[in-house]
Amino acid sequence: MIHCRSLEFHVVHGCNLSCQQCSHYSNFLRGGIVTVEEARENFDAWCKRIQPKRFTILGGEPTLNPNLCRILVMGRWKFRRSHRLLVSNGFFLHRHPGLPKVLINQGYKLEISQHGTSPAYLEKFAAVQETIAKWRRDHPSLRIGIRQSHSGWRRQYNMADGKALPILSNPRDGWKACIQKRCSQLHKTMIWKCPALAYFSQLERKLKLQDIPAWQLFRDYKAIPPTATDAELRHFFATEEILQCGLCPDHKIPFMHADPTMARS
Repeated sequence: MIHCRSLEFHVVHGCNLSCQQCSHYSNFLRGGIVTVEEARENFDAWCKRIQPKRFTILGGEPTLNPNLCRILVMGRWKFRRSHRLLVSNGFFLHRHPGLPKVLINQGYKLEISQHGTSPAYLEKFAAVQETIAKWRRDHPSLRIGIRQSHSGWRRQYNMADGKALPILSNPRDGWKACIQKRCSQLHKTMIWKCPALAYFSQLERKLKLQDIPAWQLFRDYKAIPPTATDAELRHFFATEEILQCGLCPDHKIPFMHADPTMARS
């Protein structure tokens, strides 16, 4: 088995929130619910070859997928030696009343991402906190926490006339500044270095970026297919910066993060 630090898998590509500068582009993408069969195909492509230290189910917003619990069970058996994590914004936990027992039985920790501090958002997030409190009371062995995702929010790209534009930097500096440099993505049965690369083609179609030459390095990127040799796979996980890191900022660029519950982009 080839070891890696982290492997993440989207069960939904869209989201109910609209967080500006989402590194998974979920503020632009719609739908994209992954079927149980698609999840199995992705897991089977790699589960006998790699062992991630952490295996994460996320999105988008994973609770939008009605088959979430089935995929979680499958993920446990396919990556049973990994620390398992489900990341959600929490707004639709009520759609999955059996989720706490599944998380406990399958060894997942639930992390709720708080995506802002605006009064309008916090008013709505209060209902999420109530659900969390109830689940903690009803299921004492459930591992659940709230991550302050908004505290590390950063600008990933520039926007001009409705088009996303890369922020040019030195690749090494871009990699060092990246908060997702170890977040390998499992997508289309291939492994991608980061979410920005994995889901760029969807962003490109949505925003019609095909005529912007500055994104060419992202278009040129080749993910690792299941046919890769062990040597190629080890090299992939050992590599730090790549040329594409030069299209991401080399330092944290703060900006005012609006209420993510507002109308979608």
